[in-house]
Amino acid sequence: MTVKQIARQSLRAERAEVTRRRIAESARRLFAANGYAATTLESIAFEAGVAVQTVYAVYRSKAGILRALRESVLHDQAAEALFEQAILEPQPVRKLELLASSIRQRWEHGHDIVGFHTEAGRADATVRREVQQVVGARRAGLARIAALISGSLARAIDREQAMAILDAMTLPEVYQDLVVQHGWKPDQYEAWLAATLSSQLLAKRSSSSRR
Repeated sequence: MTVKQIARQSLRAERAEVTRRRIAESARRLFAANGYAATTLESIAFEAGVAVQTVYAVYRSKAGILRALRESVLHDQAAEALFEQAILEPQPVRKLELLASSIRQRWEHGHDIVGFHTEAGRADATVRREVQQVVGARRAGLARIAALISGSLARAIDREQAMAILDAMTLPEVYQDLVVQHGWKPDQYEAWLAATLSSQLLAKRSSSSRR
């Protein structure tokens, strides 16, 4: 393959990625404005400025676009890095601060996508099963945190209760209610989440052992 052929191939791949991203972003705007069920591939194509055949060729269906949006939330590198730091952090308070940072990062960039999945899952069994798998993976991650702070829990809290609190407090609906509905800044949400998790879960002696 010549240098010119390689360059042309690279340019085609770059243009294809731009088109793919534009379709996904257009679908996201329409899902938010009109709902998942009411949004058609035709309307997505119009919004993205491409032919409907292009949307179909790239994603095959609305469910395919939704899957791509979900993957963008699941594989948010900044959120994943913060969560891994939380796993490795030895201090319980700091561990929960890092967890709060990872949750803020994930929902700041993807809380709306969770809502699309909830709506789509009511009508599509495949989407519903995929969502259940994601929820299971999220809870498994939180269970790791609960296990790691189990030696520092407040006396009235056991590991199962800690897991339930972590699950409830870090739901995307909580982020959406506080930030979107009530106008909190994401920084306020993160600080509140870290402080609330520490006060609800940790024994007093752990709360004072900051960095």
